[in-house]
Amino acid sequence: MIKLGLLGATGRMGQKVEGLIEKSYSDRVTLAPLLKCEVVIDFASPQGVLALVKQMGSDPFPVFVIGSTGWTPEQQLELEPLFEKTLVVQSSNFSLGVLAFQRILRDAAPLLSRLGYEPSIVETHHVHKKDAPSGTAISLQKILNPAAPGAIATQSIREGEVIGDHLITFQGLEDRIQMGHFAQDRAIFARGAIEVGMWLFQKRVDGPRAKGRVFIEEFL
Repeated sequence: MIKLGLLGATGRMGQKVEGLIEKSYSDRVTLAPLLKCEVVIDFASPQGVLALVKQMGSDPFPVFVIGSTGWTPEQQLELEPLFEKTLVVQSSNFSLGVLAFQRILRDAAPLLSRLGYEPSIVETHHVHKKDAPSGTAISLQKILNPAAPGAIATQSIREGEVIGDHLITFQGLEDRIQMGHFAQDRAIFARGAIEVGMWLFQKRVDGPRAKGRVFIEEFL
C-alpha cells in the first residue's frame, strides 16, 4: 500500500484526488500525513511546495508529483535542490489524454510545417484561472516550434467554468487542419496524477538511489 500525501487537499483538484483514491485506488493507495508519506501529489501552489520541502527532514524523501502552475523563474530555481534528493515529475497537465495528444503533435507538427501549414493555439479555461496562456498551451508551443515557442500565435479565453480546452489550427493556403483536446471532468487530471505517482514510486523502489527530474512524457 502506497502512502500518499496530498498538498492542496481542500481545493477542487485535491478533492478530486481524494475521491478517486476512495473510489478506485483504495486497494493500492492510502492517504497519509505529508511528513510521513511516500508520494506527494501537489495541486496547491509553488509557495506550498517550497514550504513543504523546507519542513522535511533527511532521507527517505517521498517522490513528488507537482501539478501546481504559475512558477516564476526564481521559484523554479528554489526547487532545484529537490531534484538532488528524490524523483520529481513536474507538469502543467496530468491528463493522460493530453499526453497522448502531445505525442501525436510531435509526429504531426514537423510534417505539417514542411507542407507549409502555420499553427496557432486557442486555449479556453474558467474565469478563475489566473495564468495565461495556460501551462498546457506553453507546452504545446514548445512542441509546435521548439526553436521559438513564443512565436506561435496563442489566444487565451477565460469564460464560465470551462475546465480546459486546447484547439490547434494548422492553416494552409487553401485549407486548414484542426486538432484539439477538451477536458470534460477534472477527474482526468486527478487520475493522471495518481497513476504517475504510483509509477514514480515504483521507479524509486526499483532504484532506491534514483533521483532527479523525470519528464512526464516518459510515462507513456
